[in-house]
Amino acid sequence: MQRANSVLTVAGLLVVFAGDATAQQPRPQPAAAERRDTTHAAPGPQALTRAQQLVNRTVAAHPELAAVELAVVTGGVCKTVAATAPEDIGERCDADELGPMRTGEPAIEVPSASDPVYDITQALHDSAGRLIGAVGMDLKPVAGEDQAAVLAKARAILRELEAAIPSKTRLLAPPEVR
Repeated sequence: MQRANSVLTVAGLLVVFAGDATAQQPRPQPAAAERRDTTHAAPGPQALTRAQQLVNRTVAAHPELAAVELAVVTGGVCKTVAATAPEDIGERCDADELGPMRTGEPAIEVPSASDPVYDITQALHDSAGRLIGAVGMDLKPVAGEDQAAVLAKARAILRELEAAIPSKTRLLAPPEVR
């Protein structure tokens, strides 16, 4: 996941994707078979959903997060529905998301010279405990912090996200106007 700063104005709504522009790197073009299929995807970045609001709020509340992606199963297909990088929205889930959804165990990629963050993907449930998808988080390592401590942070953030999701339907809905 890459984190990006983007601001869009659509239908009178200002949509802001939080991010760190210094972390951006060119993304390779996917092969034709890997390109995003938006047949069953939730609305893209131009239509702010509660899911995108949740991602934006979570990143703002947790400076240790470099990026977040929410993937949800809709119409029998798992796709990214909200992310810090707008270009990730609509991408189909791969083994990183599907594995934790099947097993309940997180997928963990440790920092490397080319990717200096922990990439942790966990199964995502609504507040009633129903499996609805997966959440991927890139967490910035802190000096002296081991993998267990980073995983504990990721699990705590996951609990916050799940508590804020009453249902998959509400997560994918447009925000309420107050």
